[in-house]
Amino acid sequence: MFGFGKTVKDPLADARSAERWFSSQPSADPLAMHAELLGALGTIAERGRSRSPSALEAVFRADTLALGVREALTAQYIEHAARSSRIEHQLWSALFDHSQAFLLAYTAFMQDVSDHAQNGKWQALLPELIERQIVHLGLEAKVRLYRYEQWIPAKWAELHGLFSLACTRQIERRPIDAERGRSSTIEHAYLTVLILQLMNAGNLTARHLEWVARELDEWCAPLRLTLEPSSVSSFYVDLSSREGLKRRSPAPLEGRVLFLDTRPLHAVLTQNIVMIEQKIRHQPLSDKTPRRTDQLTLLTKLAAQVDPEYRPFARRGERTAAVGVVDAIVGFPKIAGYLREEERDPLPKVDTGKSYGGTMEIAVFGHVRNEDDRRRELARRRLAAFAPPGGPWDAKDVSQTGYRLVAPMSAASLVTLNTLTAIRPHGHTYWALGIVRRMKRLTADRAEIGLQVIANTIISVDLIEQRRTDADYSVDGEAVTVGMRSFHGLFLALRKKEGENAVQSLIVPASEYQPARRFRLATSRSTTPIRFGRLIEQQPDWVWAAIEPQDLPGSSQSPPSIAPEAGFS
Repeated sequence: MFGFGKTVKDPLADARSAERWFSSQPSADPLAMHAELLGALGTIAERGRSRSPSALEAVFRADTLALGVREALTAQYIEHAARSSRIEHQLWSALFDHSQAFLLAYTAFMQDVSDHAQNGKWQALLPELIERQIVHLGLEAKVRLYRYEQWIPAKWAELHGLFSLACTRQIERRPIDAERGRSSTIEHAYLTVLILQLMNAGNLTARHLEWVARELDEWCAPLRLTLEPSSVSSFYVDLSSREGLKRRSPAPLEGRVLFLDTRPLHAVLTQNIVMIEQKIRHQPLSDKTPRRTDQLTLLTKLAAQVDPEYRPFARRGERTAAVGVVDAIVGFPKIAGYLREEERDPLPKVDTGKSYGGTMEIAVFGHVRNEDDRRRELARRRLAAFAPPGGPWDAKDVSQTGYRLVAPMSAASLVTLNTLTAIRPHGHTYWALGIVRRMKRLTADRAEIGLQVIANTIISVDLIEQRRTDADYSVDGEAVTVGMRSFHGLFLALRKKEGENAVQSLIVPASEYQPARRFRLATSRSTTPIRFGRLIEQQPDWVWAAIEPQDLPGSSQSPPSIAPEAGFS
């Protein structure tokens, strides 16, 4: 009567049970709901468990109801992942495990469908089962791209295998009236995964990836795979390979090849670009202009990736192979901190008066033996205090505008797109400053980083906000000068060609930037009155702006000294 010993019904026994189970979960805590869902999916995917078509329909229903959990976790990741590595890892793992749990359950049901080849109920569920597996493979690919990870070949083989099965059964274009409020097909789901991977060149943030993923459903609606190419340089996919979409080359193609005409997709992107350009041109002072500019830059990147006509990127300088390693310091605070220490003590001095051995060496030889080695060791220790873990980075190639570097994952895990990074050839003195524009995880322990160089020379400076003397505020009849406030910045100089004047600019914390604000730019050698000029780039933690010298009486107008620029030998 009181329900003691009553067995709780399987939450995924049928679609109604799944709905009741979801309604009983704590909707305000997506991580808790995620954990409960993983447990239920793990139970139903157990080997040797008896499963029915009703259970598969329950998993379909749970998949649809879990959309809110996925969206909540994704929003939390985009907003809070940058706060700490622990938060990022927790949210990323939840998103990754979510798709893995569904894929594991669907794989178990695929075996059941195969074992009941003559059962009409099982076979009727096959199209939606394949489509949902492809959707979750796409979700997994997107989550991996948050960390710039590429698919291993086995994942491509799994994706192509599912689509090949659908083609064999001739169900790839059969409409699937899923519960998600829209009709889809296996081919459409397959194309969205291919296009997402094609569009990403290692230069999209998690926020950008999420926006692109939401738009792909509409963008890919007119796309179809064909047996014949639409142009000489059209894209194709080989179902027998372990790769995604590739642009056709003059060489003959072999294998199970299907072609994709991306002209409808490119036309949609081009139309959006034109519309945004018109809005920016007609409303340049709108508060929406920064967001529109960012969206315009993103759409331009995407359009270039899917352009049906091959248009090589016009480079200002050809890439040349580089041999050697570079020291690196990542992030504005670390770079500024290291340069401040270098300026205070540019050549570390060896303390020889505190040991008997050092005193005897000076008495006998007049100097400390191996002093250069000791100074190098002190310099190495200083760099280690600011540099990321893993040691120097390998230089892969260099161009007029930047470097392609290979970093250990222990260091690359600290780097995201638009991170400031200072580099110098190992053993050299002068640093160059760049911004991370591309990232690609090559292996489990190595990542490729594309760095755009914005300065050949960087100097740590203090920006002093000097307030006027307040004549109305006095002590014993004397005016009092209000205290001066200062903060640290990076003074940049970029010389594009030998003999040209260096272009000077400044990077400061984002919270300190105000247009036309006036300061005294102070180094150990000079003080120069300046004000912020044109805004060049703004990121959450730093701002890059041009500077304009100001003529103030009694001030030193000497600009900071410019050191020789760094380079590879």
